[in-house]
Amino acid sequence: MRMLLVMGVGLYTSRVVLDKLGVVDYGLFNTVGGVVGMLTFLSATLSTSTSRFLTYALGAGDSGRLSYTFCTAFYSHLLLALLVAILMETGGLWFVCHKLVIPPERMYAVLWVFHISVFTTFVAITQVPYTSVIIAHENMNVYAYLGIFEAVAKLVIVYLLVISTSDRLILYAILIGVVQLLVAIFYWSYCIRHYHESFLFRRFDRSIFHQMVSFSSQSLIANVSQILSNQGIIVLINLFFQPAIVAAQAIGNQIAGALMQFVSNLQTAINPQIIKYYAAGDYADFRKLTLNSSIYVHELLLLLALPAMVVMEPLLGLWLVDVPPYAVVFTQFILLKQIFNVYSSTLYVPMIASGKLKSNSMAAVWMGIGMFAFLYLLLKLGCGVMWVQYICVIQTIIFSYIVKPYILCREIGFTWGEILANFLQCLKVSLLPVAVSAACYMLVDIHHIVFMLLTCAAICISVCVSAYITLDKAMRSKLKAFIVSRITTFK
Repeated sequence: MRMLLVMGVGLYTSRVVLDKLGVVDYGLFNTVGGVVGMLTFLSATLSTSTSRFLTYALGAGDSGRLSYTFCTAFYSHLLLALLVAILMETGGLWFVCHKLVIPPERMYAVLWVFHISVFTTFVAITQVPYTSVIIAHENMNVYAYLGIFEAVAKLVIVYLLVISTSDRLILYAILIGVVQLLVAIFYWSYCIRHYHESFLFRRFDRSIFHQMVSFSSQSLIANVSQILSNQGIIVLINLFFQPAIVAAQAIGNQIAGALMQFVSNLQTAINPQIIKYYAAGDYADFRKLTLNSSIYVHELLLLLALPAMVVMEPLLGLWLVDVPPYAVVFTQFILLKQIFNVYSSTLYVPMIASGKLKSNSMAAVWMGIGMFAFLYLLLKLGCGVMWVQYICVIQTIIFSYIVKPYILCREIGFTWGEILANFLQCLKVSLLPVAVSAACYMLVDIHHIVFMLLTCAAICISVCVSAYITLDKAMRSKLKAFIVSRITTFK
């Protein structure tokens, strides 16, 4: 219920923000955020490393190493935050002023947004070690409290935007920065009160730092490609099309992000246990939990994404005051991409646990950076904006269902037999819901509110029925027990 409430508040506030900012300013805000976010791959890289080493030390029961790891991670992130701020205020500022498509009369406001976004990014990077500690301890109740706070903060932001007579784009950026700062303060204070390893001392262990950097260097390229496929796509669209098209992509990302929050919470709860199994040498349970979790998250995303994709046109009509062009089809393709991508994110956890990231990173060079370069060439040759969505979905399918499984089987001890059996299980679960979704889309008048709700209910029921029919008794029991435990944790 809490997660549904938070998602509902997020979608409602996005509607009001788009209405009050306007399509152009909303697109500009997301474009500038995309530029600043381009360097967050450095933070994402160190974040993965920090979570892995903290969880590993905790699983091994080494409290001394746990404390040294945290201090080393914090000072590393502080230096990284300073580096990102310097690079953004030099090269990033030049890119915003000379390369982005920005109406001249909005340049002043855009520069305000840019500088505030740099500050917000600085705060977010220094917050990473503290969130990593909470994840390592599997204390998911913290996210429940924080989710409620962020929902309330979004409502306050919306109210201030409605009553404000000043430049709303600047005000919105300032308020987002304030909320990010308050969230960081909450994480800092909570960790200091509850986890002894989060006390900062003059401890910078070069050995741990070199191990973290060595580990991070293997995932660096993979995170570069991830940033290019998210923030990079927004910047790429801005280079060739108007801000209104950027707003459509941002709306799609917003809806996908709201739905993926459920999946992310589920994965955040599972991932530390997978790493701990590996650290303890329990490789059978390590492989079993990895493959079972892929089925769990696939089921959950089908339950959320399929109804949304089918009724997206009337849903956006009800949600938004002014629906930007391409918003419906962009959002449908982004959700389709997430359905395929969730398998890739699940199979990435064993690579983190084992520290074997080199092959995945090299594959990301071709699949991520190569995709971005190919899209740039297509748009330069005059291809339409929908090619962005087509190529992103194709790239995700290849990477999730061919590249990742190949690496797992070759380097981490998985077998093609268990991978293919897992594929088949996900496929069997998907057949009935996809058939029901296609029938509803073609035969039902989804623009009528009653039929729209009935369509969503029918698709959700088909997902549940399909899971019950296709999963064996043992898997159904595990899934039921897992869902009950998650509801107990996140209620």
